[in-house]
Amino acid sequence: MLLFPPDFLWAAATAGQQVEGHNFNSDWSEWEQLPGKIKNNDSSRIACDWWGGRWREDLDRAQALGMIVQRIGIEWARLEPQPGQWDAQAAARYREMIAGIRERGMEPFVTLHHFTSPKWVAERGGFENPEVAQWAAKYAERAAQEFQDLVTFWITINEPNVYAAQCYFLGLWLAQKKDPLLMFRVLKNEIHAHATMYHAIKRVQPAAQVGYSHHWRVLEPLNAGSPLDRLVTGLYTRVFNEVFFTAIEEGVLRFPLGLGGAIPKVKGTQDYIGVNYYYQENVAFDITRPGDIFGRRVVGPDVERLHRYFEGAGHLDPGALYRLLLRMKEYNKPIYITENGFVATDRDDQVRYMVTHLQAVHRAIREGADVRGYFWWSLLDNFEWSEGYTPRFGLYHTDFETQTRTLRDAGRVYEQIVRANGIPDELVEQYPIKN
Repeated sequence: MLLFPPDFLWAAATAGQQVEGHNFNSDWSEWEQLPGKIKNNDSSRIACDWWGGRWREDLDRAQALGMIVQRIGIEWARLEPQPGQWDAQAAARYREMIAGIRERGMEPFVTLHHFTSPKWVAERGGFENPEVAQWAAKYAERAAQEFQDLVTFWITINEPNVYAAQCYFLGLWLAQKKDPLLMFRVLKNEIHAHATMYHAIKRVQPAAQVGYSHHWRVLEPLNAGSPLDRLVTGLYTRVFNEVFFTAIEEGVLRFPLGLGGAIPKVKGTQDYIGVNYYYQENVAFDITRPGDIFGRRVVGPDVERLHRYFEGAGHLDPGALYRLLLRMKEYNKPIYITENGFVATDRDDQVRYMVTHLQAVHRAIREGADVRGYFWWSLLDNFEWSEGYTPRFGLYHTDFETQTRTLRDAGRVYEQIVRANGIPDELVEQYPIKN
């Protein structure tokens, strides 16, 4: 048995827009109504019907699997539908939901911003507008005032680097602009927004644990012997993985966000490190792709098979997660893996992914990484942004026509691991790490 520390936090994650439904005041709800934006023209109109009350049965399901924590999101668009206008009914419903987590013996991790904003924020430029930091701070402070007796752990912004890249580099979401310079401006504004949200929460709750969830794409050159492959991989790694994280830790805007200018109020504004990790990817130099900074993502036959289930899939390399956690060790902060998971396929890929990646987490802990919790994405199949309902990440399968939930093999295996607080020997033998 590969045992985990006795106080290790086992959890699953969800996000507001992806499970709630009926969130018609968010920029995403408006955008997804445009033809062709979402695969199969799917919509988050109903999603998993949490706003209709199904959160209760799904929290019962999380409790039934033995989980200690549940990560959820609250929607800025619901709580502040207009500038300075707080919706007491929405706050009361979220309060009931968060209290429901505690009543089931679980600790809530609450995300304040998970890709979506109120329409009024979007109409004023969203994260292109530097004033967004102050708007977000007021929202965070009010949320802390409302829920401080129920919430200790706050996540200010989920995957700010993904939001910036999807909206302003790849041009796939919301703003749909392919403009690297604008992406850098958005990243800077997100840095300031996170920091002001952090300080706003701390004014209300000095003892709160506040951080953000950073998406890490572990990138490696396709040809390690190629200087150009190494160059473009290093550039992608710096822009996507490092500049935001470095600014928060060091309080410095380094190239390409800046030339080393200090931002003292930003420095150290994370009490823990939130790690979202899914895949390892290979990058090659490509002279024909100047709009992609001369880089090209390369996948092999195994990954091409997985693209039938999720087009964003990369290489399933638990060793990449292990190396990432050891790298985070140097910052001497608690680490929570706030998202990790894989889609259900016609094979046992989902269970294999879970068991091998948890072996990697165990190894990193054994070698000194202060990993204190693991959050599977996701508790149940939900609305996966522009991919709609095609990728199925849930421990529970969701039938979106009937809203019926069915426990998957991955859910059964996760329950076994959670209740044992470790990975049984038979699972290690069945799913050994091959790389």
